[in-house]
Amino acid sequence: MSAIENGELARSAREVRTGTTVVVGAAQGIGATVAQRLAREAWSERVVLADLDGAGVEQVAAELRAAGHDATALRVDVTDAAQVDALVAASADALRVAVVAGTFFPTPTLEVTRAQFAQIVDVNLHGAYFVAQAYARRMAAAGGGAIVGVASIAATMPRMRQVAYCASKAAIVQALRVLGMENAAAGVRVNTVSPGLTDTPMMRTVAGDHAAVQRMADGSPEAFRPRIPDGRVATPGDVADAIAFLLSPESGHITLQDLVVDGGELLGR
Repeated sequence: MSAIENGELARSAREVRTGTTVVVGAAQGIGATVAQRLAREAWSERVVLADLDGAGVEQVAAELRAAGHDATALRVDVTDAAQVDALVAASADALRVAVVAGTFFPTPTLEVTRAQFAQIVDVNLHGAYFVAQAYARRMAAAGGGAIVGVASIAATMPRMRQVAYCASKAAIVQALRVLGMENAAAGVRVNTVSPGLTDTPMMRTVAGDHAAVQRMADGSPEAFRPRIPDGRVATPGDVADAIAFLLSPESGHITLQDLVVDGGELLGR
């Protein structure tokens, strides 16, 4: 058998291993749905859930345990290096990691302060990147694994009153691509998922000028928001399915990609 064939067999063996799956940012919205979705996968023998909202993430873990899953919850501030180190130590055998943690609040560009800008970037870029880095380091040493970060189509499409959010999401897509590029040879796959409008508590903070969340799918010239061709906003389940695919054995040859889940809002660009 050639060296290439040996390498392909080794990669296949890594991808089908079962073990620990980690979801960071799992207390509500997309993250909670991702946790529920990944816990059902045959390759998730154990799930470790982390969030700044300790009570919220424990509730999600308790529901999973009641359904028969092995689930552990940890309160973690992704902007605190010591807490991130403790999380990684508690899940050092992780083979798959979803980094969903993020923050958002709308502020006009001429009013946003340095402190507000830094707060969003510290969570969405610095926090998300260094969580991914810490797990990638472990995975590279242990023979591989898969990481998915949640970005946003705001990384590509400017959004009104979202200057810091747009900047942070554009940056995390590129940062994780570089992380994936440098560690692909060690069997570490790194991808991102970029949701469009998704019906979550976070999104509802920007839906105040619409009669209902679903009306946001119709677009708004005043907000420079195009219509969604699919005719609806995404559900957290739509995003969770994409993340599950990118962490699964079925995506074993996919890395450095940004999978857009937006109902066609970006028109495929």
